[in-house]
Amino acid sequence: MSSFLGNFAARILLATLLFVATACSKSALQGMVQDGLNSPNSTVTPVATPSPGASPSPTPVQTPAKLPVGMFSTLGNQIVDQKGNPVRLSCVYWIGMNHLDSTVIDLNSPIAGLQANMDAIAKTGFNCVRVDYNNASLHDSNSPTFISNLKNVVAAAAADNLRVIIVDHDNEGVEAAPTPLPSPAPRVLGTRCAAQQANGIWYDLGGGSDGTDGCGTPGTVTQASYQVDWVTIATLFKNNNTVIGYDLWNEPAEDSFVGKSTWADGGSRDIHQMYEQVGSAILAVDSSKLIFAECPLTIHTPLFDGVTKSVAPWGDCTGVKANPVVFTVNGQPVTNKVVYDVHLYSSATQGYAPTYFPNSWNAQMITAMNDSFGFLESQQIAPVWDGEGGTGFLHNPDDLNWANGIVTYLNGKLGAQGGPTFTGNQQGMGFAWMVWGIGYGANSADNVGILSSAGTVIPAQFNVVNQLFYYP
Repeated sequence: MSSFLGNFAARILLATLLFVATACSKSALQGMVQDGLNSPNSTVTPVATPSPGASPSPTPVQTPAKLPVGMFSTLGNQIVDQKGNPVRLSCVYWIGMNHLDSTVIDLNSPIAGLQANMDAIAKTGFNCVRVDYNNASLHDSNSPTFISNLKNVVAAAAADNLRVIIVDHDNEGVEAAPTPLPSPAPRVLGTRCAAQQANGIWYDLGGGSDGTDGCGTPGTVTQASYQVDWVTIATLFKNNNTVIGYDLWNEPAEDSFVGKSTWADGGSRDIHQMYEQVGSAILAVDSSKLIFAECPLTIHTPLFDGVTKSVAPWGDCTGVKANPVVFTVNGQPVTNKVVYDVHLYSSATQGYAPTYFPNSWNAQMITAMNDSFGFLESQQIAPVWDGEGGTGFLHNPDDLNWANGIVTYLNGKLGAQGGPTFTGNQQGMGFAWMVWGIGYGANSADNVGILSSAGTVIPAQFNVVNQLFYYP
């Protein structure tokens, strides 16, 4: 689930006591005209998104493409198919299985049924779906149903030539009560570990954990059992070409109130070490899959490289400079299967501005993105996937600027400002729009569902994703 609904939002709240921030104005709800999707005679028509001070990129006239058959690897900053041609992962995140014994959200309303929803996802122009799971649901009495639900999601995607990326989202799958901080720190309100695990790491029992998920729920997942769970998933979808990759852990935290992930220090919280060990175990079962390594979120400086003076609330990838993720299978290094992962949300959903930046899109933010992850793309080191991102354009008109900015950045149009660029047949950075549904997070700062209550695609959001689809 997105970090704006989780523990990270609480960290931002505390950080505002430490940073000088200006108030961010709110506006009345932005009017949105709904575009028909359910009707068999309807078409999805992009609507230009106005952006103060900047013009949106031209809306492509081509038809978005599905991904080619076969599996994928990496080459420089590109994800490539079996012929070496660059592809773009243009995904939507269908959340829900991060909760204990649950399935994807809004399964029967406003669009009725699993396959009908997948049909609509494909029709909109997406070529893949990000789906999640939680560890506890693999082991309780309802696990057969939970696993069946996951298999059914994959099968429905396959029927529409959509591909799937599976993410381990949280250990316990519960919306637990917040854990009080040690005195004198204030109690953190709003912590929900099914949104983002508050202990900052990928397990919650033994090792560097305190025996809980950080939200007060007793832990059940050790480092060893976490790896076993991933091997189980890899075995379940071995030789299944619909599932193209595994996102090993959702939103690890480089700094959290009750713990943190580290990078290549050899300790019990070393997520770099986990990525290499668990990724290698998965590839030993199925060598065809991509492995997505999320860069830990941080609101403090310096970053992992010890030099970069910036914040990286979307993810700090600077540890890759000295210590990239390298898998080992049959004694041989594997370097062409890792994709690094950040989560780029608007200010309305994740609170970047005014705590860290003057507004949702500005030169300071672009520099911070370049320094924390963009260099991987610019220097042809590895591809970076925006594994979650979005806004509902409901509360903050400045998010229109964010939308224009994120399109230009992911499409490689900000080279003059140090951003990545793409030439020839290279593809821009991939993404997963949060979220397929009618408004996950309706009670939070913004509403990020891409569907209206009538089951139609919201044009303001479609206009963003339409410019990020895969156009070979």
